[in-house]
Amino acid sequence: MTDPRTPPPSAGPPRAPDPTPLPDPPPPAAAPATAGPASAAPGESLATLLHGYRVHARAPRGVVAALTERPRTLRALVQDSGLPRRSVEEILGCLGDDLRPGSGATFVLRPGAVDRYRTMIDYDELRAGTTLDPLAAEIGRHSALVTTMHELIASAPRPRTELDHVPATAATVVRRAVWLSTHYDLREAHLLCVGDHDLTSLAVVLLAAAASPGPARRGPAVTVVDIDEDLLEFLDRTARSRDLRLRCLYADLRFGLPPAVAGSADLAFTDPPYTPRGVSLFAARGAQGLADRERGRVLVAYGFSERVPTLGWKVQRALLDQGLVFEAIWPAFHTYEGAEAVGARADMYVCQPTSATWKHLDRPVAARGSVSTAIYTRGRQATESQPAPLAGPVVAAATGFLAIAPGRGVFVGDRPELDAAHAHLGTVLEGGLPAAVAAGASGALSAVADLSDDPGPWLTRLLLAVNADRLAVIVAADHPVLGAGDGTHQALDPLRAKWAATPEHDVAIPDGGDTGRGGNAGRLVTFAAVDPAVHDPGARLARWLLDRPHGKIGNVWRDGLIRIARQADGRTLSQREALATAHRAVADPDLLAVRLIDLPWHTLASTLAAAVACVDTQTGGEAGSSG
Repeated sequence: MTDPRTPPPSAGPPRAPDPTPLPDPPPPAAAPATAGPASAAPGESLATLLHGYRVHARAPRGVVAALTERPRTLRALVQDSGLPRRSVEEILGCLGDDLRPGSGATFVLRPGAVDRYRTMIDYDELRAGTTLDPLAAEIGRHSALVTTMHELIASAPRPRTELDHVPATAATVVRRAVWLSTHYDLREAHLLCVGDHDLTSLAVVLLAAAASPGPARRGPAVTVVDIDEDLLEFLDRTARSRDLRLRCLYADLRFGLPPAVAGSADLAFTDPPYTPRGVSLFAARGAQGLADRERGRVLVAYGFSERVPTLGWKVQRALLDQGLVFEAIWPAFHTYEGAEAVGARADMYVCQPTSATWKHLDRPVAARGSVSTAIYTRGRQATESQPAPLAGPVVAAATGFLAIAPGRGVFVGDRPELDAAHAHLGTVLEGGLPAAVAAGASGALSAVADLSDDPGPWLTRLLLAVNADRLAVIVAADHPVLGAGDGTHQALDPLRAKWAATPEHDVAIPDGGDTGRGGNAGRLVTFAAVDPAVHDPGARLARWLLDRPHGKIGNVWRDGLIRIARQADGRTLSQREALATAHRAVADPDLLAVRLIDLPWHTLASTLAAAVACVDTQTGGEAGSSG
C-alpha cells in the first residue's frame, strides 16, 4: 500500500488487533490547536466539531470514547477510527486542558472529565451500536497466522519510501487471505500479486497450507511480480523454507508484465502507488495477467481521505478509463502501520474487466503510447516531478564517450538528447536494442543510457538487455547498486561473463547549478563487452544465455547446449536430449518457461551457475566432450 487515502469515517468493520503493535511515533510537542473559537470551553469546542460531522459523527465520537477508556497513542486513534491524522488532531485540540500526556507516547483524559465527555458523546449508544465484522470469527480462528505474519513482516526488507511503501498490519494481511478464501474457490486457482511488499502472498499460501496439510496439499498457486529485488529474495527464501507454492518474478510494471505471467491467473491483487497513474497502471497489469476474460477479477486496495475526495474521484475515473467496473467496494478493509495523515485505511475494490478493458490492452504497444515513469507520491519518480534535460557536463561526458571509438552510437532514454540514434528505455528493457537502431555502418556499437532516475534494478536489467561493444550509463551519484564504487559491486557478479567495468572512463558530475540533472550529482559509469570467445564450455553457455535474455530460458539453454556439443567434438545433440539436460539442472522446471530478464537477481545468479555446472559435469553425457 502507498500513502492510503481513507474512506468516510463511518464506513467499515473494526479490524482485528495485531498481537504485538509496532511502536508509535512520539506525541506532538504540544496539544493540537483547537478547532473551535479560542474563547470556547473544551466541551463547547468539541460539541461544535461533532455537530459539523452530522451523520458521520460516529468516528470522531469513537476517538473521544477511546480516550475515556484508557490512554491511547495518536497512531492507535487514527488506525481505529479511520480518520485522517489532521482530523484526529483537531478532535484532540478541542479537549484543551482536559487532555494530558500519558506514559510513553500516549494521551490520557483528566479523570474528572471522563463522565462529562461520555455523556456528551452518548457513550452507551455508541458502544452498543458498534458495527459487526463479518470476518472477525474466521480471523479469530487464525490468530496463530496473525502472529506468524507479524513476525514475517518484522523480518522483511525495510519499506522503501521512494516506492511509496507503507506496510499493512499483520491482521490486515490475514484478513485479505481469509476474504479471498471465503469468496473464491482457490483450491486449484492461480493468484497473481501485482507488487507484494505487504507479504499478502505468504498469508494466502500459509492459510491454504493450514487448511490442507500433508503431501496431498491443495491450494492456490501464487505468483508475485515486484520491482524490489530484496523483497523477492525474502519471499522466495521464506516460501522455500516452508515448502510453499510461490513463484517470484521481477518486473518494473511501467515497462510491462513478464510474458510468462500474462494470461495465466484467475485473480489479480494489487496494493499500488496511490496516484491515478499508479493505480491505473497496476490494475491494468493485473488485468493483463488474467486468463479468463469473463470471470477473472482484479482486486485493488485503494482509499482516500475524506478531506480530499477529489483524489478519490481522479483515481476512480482512471480505473473506469481502463474499462473496469466496480463490482464491489468493501470500505475500510485495509489498515496500515503509518500513513496517519490519511487515516491509515484503504478500501477493497473488486474490479471486473469489460470488453473496453480488453480493447485497450489488446492494442499494440506503440498505439497505447509511452507510460510515464512518474507514478509515485515521493522521490525522483513522483507524479509532481518535471522531466529536465541532461545538463551540459552530462552531455559533454556522454558525447566524449561515444567519440572514443569510431562506429555507431545509440542513446537510450525518454527522448533524444545526444547526436546519436535513439531508443526508449522501456523498448530496450523489453526487447533489447531495436534492429533498426543498432544497424548501420561497420565499427563498434556504443550505447549511452540515461538512468538518472533508476530506482536500482534498471542498471542490471539494462546490462542484460543491451548487446553492444561499449556501454555508458548516466546514474545518480548515490545509485543503490554502484554507490561510490567503481562498477565492481557484487550485484554485478552474474554479468561478469558479458561486461567488464572500465573505471578509467568513468566521469563524476558534481551537483549544483547547471551540472547534474535537476542539480543533483551524477556519474557516467562505463562498461566494455567481454570477448565471448572463451574456451571454458560452461562460461560459453552462461554467455549464450546472457546474450539472449528475452528468450525463454529453456529454449535458449537447449540451443546453447547443442551448439557447444557441436563445437566440442562435432557431435549432434538432439533438442530433446539438450532440453532434458536443462530440466535436470534446475530445481523448478517452470523456470525454463520464463525469460532470463524476468528472474529476480538471486534466481538469475543461481540459474547461470546451474547452466555452467550442467556443462562442466558432462563427461560423456548429452554434451559429449564439452565437459
